[in-house]
Amino acid sequence: MNDGIKQLAARIRNLFSLGEFRKRYGDGKIQVKTVFNRVVEKKEAFPYGFKAKAKKGTVLVLCQGGSFDGFEILPVLDYEGGPDLEEGDAALYTESGGWVILRENGGIEAEAKSGPITAKTKAGKILIGEDGSIAMEGSAVALQKSGLPAARKTDPVQSTAADDTAFWQWVTTVSSTLAALTGGSLTPPTMINSKITGGSATVTIG
Repeated sequence: MNDGIKQLAARIRNLFSLGEFRKRYGDGKIQVKTVFNRVVEKKEAFPYGFKAKAKKGTVLVLCQGGSFDGFEILPVLDYEGGPDLEEGDAALYTESGGWVILRENGGIEAEAKSGPITAKTKAGKILIGEDGSIAMEGSAVALQKSGLPAARKTDPVQSTAADDTAFWQWVTTVSSTLAALTGGSLTPPTMINSKITGGSATVTIG
């Protein structure tokens, strides 16, 4: 076999090369040892909208024109530790942490193996804790824009004649009776201040 054919065979063989992930550097580069015992270092070529920092796995090295002078390291492959998927599902996951599944039927599932699930915006965030609690941080929380407002335990609650006609008619009658008995004037308050003193597991707004 002449040298030209050998070089062509080597380039074809080198077009795609499997390798073993060795280590990751602080600048984002990773070190890979190929099946041909060649050690290469470069940042992984992630597709738009996806990025990961794998700790182990098999690596596919793409060599343009079959030459290692123009190689690209594709994202680390690791088929272990993922969530159970149905046909058509897609997932983002880590080996020992949480995952997000986009279900074929239109649903979205998120699970945290430890720690909270956090959704952040510029103005605040929502945390679903390990105990199932929900904590909201922000200037306002609107549970149903067209519904009724919600109140905290420490928020004042007011009642007027428009809110509870029967109660305020009773207050007016009692005030008039007392005024007649005492011979003086007695003006009932126009509204009453109170506060929420208990809570419930389920709250419906609107």
